[in-house]
Amino acid sequence: MLTFFDTQTGMLNLDEQVHARPSFQKIMEDQEVTNEEVEEQSQLVIRLLKDLETSLSPSDLEKVNNTLAEMGVLYAITQFKQLQDNDFLIL
Repeated sequence: MLTFFDTQTGMLNLDEQVHARPSFQKIMEDQEVTNEEVEEQSQLVIRLLKDLETSLSPSDLEKVNNTLAEMGVLYAITQFKQLQDNDFLIL
């Protein structure tokens, strides 16, 4: 059964899911990420999102959209915080 959280720690297990993905493993096998690999992954994500748009109910699509947007906010503020903590942020 797919779960978002580790049953023992309660922590989001997204990192584990990312590392287990064949797409991630293929891209990272040479420890170098190319522009082409980023483009291919971008196109894959676009295809998956378009599939969700056509297959989910409007209320489920709204839930997914809200979750993705809030994950984007979390990613952005985490990056901002890291820059701020390392004095790389120039205001």
